[in-house]
Amino acid sequence: MAFLQNMLILQFSVFSVMLQLLIPAAGQALPGCPDRCGNLLILYPFGIAEGCHLGDEFFIDCTKVTGIPLTPYLAGTGIPVSNFSLDQGELQIMHFVARDCYDINGSLDKNLSRVRVLSLNPPFTISSTKNKFFVVGCDTYAIFKAYREQERYITGCMSFCGSLGSVNESCSGVGCCQTSIPYGLQNHTVKMASYTSHAFIWDFNPCSYSFIVEDDQFEFSSKSFRELDYTIRLPMVLNWQIGNETCDKAQEKQGYACKGNNTCVNPINQSGYFCQCLPGYEGNPYLPEGFRDIDECKNTNISATFYPSFMEQLAASGATVVESRVQLDGNSVTSCGPSTTMEFSVALVEQLY
Repeated sequence: MAFLQNMLILQFSVFSVMLQLLIPAAGQALPGCPDRCGNLLILYPFGIAEGCHLGDEFFIDCTKVTGIPLTPYLAGTGIPVSNFSLDQGELQIMHFVARDCYDINGSLDKNLSRVRVLSLNPPFTISSTKNKFFVVGCDTYAIFKAYREQERYITGCMSFCGSLGSVNESCSGVGCCQTSIPYGLQNHTVKMASYTSHAFIWDFNPCSYSFIVEDDQFEFSSKSFRELDYTIRLPMVLNWQIGNETCDKAQEKQGYACKGNNTCVNPINQSGYFCQCLPGYEGNPYLPEGFRDIDECKNTNISATFYPSFMEQLAASGATVVESRVQLDGNSVTSCGPSTTMEFSVALVEQLY
């Protein structure tokens, strides 16, 4: 009886260890640093307190403003940050929608119209692969002007339609147009205008809209005219990188940022580098070694079974869930509960000897 009790204790201890090994570490900030601003988890190299970010350019402003929910802002810009993607060197922000509105007499409605300007500090640039520039309206054109360092770029598109009935579900010039964005842009301004001041379509389309938006975050339809009336911001993706040297040169220096089980990536058409976990690993490749007792990039690519009520948590950790009494995968041994104590014990002994 004592033997079985000891084996049960051993089995549940192994369950606990397995769960800790499989589930990614919740803390992604530097140890001892605040890791949340509002609802956003702050991931190093970014930080919201002194000494908690890699450099000043990675500071996230989390200053509390009376009457406004706690919101993380990109330092020096007033632009809300909504997500991080460390392994892609990307940052999601919420950027304003521009409006060009007219009253019933064809005069520009200055109360509703909004001109939007975006200006970014290094190392942040507008992603050319994850965003598109959209213009929505039935009597409008928009000119997009931007700079890559000292080089100027101009693009844009125009959109027309005579009625909502003529609008289809594709953004191809009838009620909506779109265009790609050159890489490496650090700022942009948009000039919007109308050929006839919306005179012939004012009853259903008094305003036109333009915005840069993440590819899969906007889908045009005839409902877009009304929906955009109430849309202030839309998500946009920015690229970022560490420093201005390639991986080969950065690896030779003391301040090299990549830690643990990682690889260094040279971004296309950009200087600097960013870090990625090796295939089969996940976590934060920027956290210094020695701060934790497990690798910050840890392997979760295993198959396992577990107690039924923990199956969803196990699957969320990245492991492949298998419905079996005892599951062996490499050096890992898991079982589905106390009823498998003997089978689990035998499997452990076989693994050890």
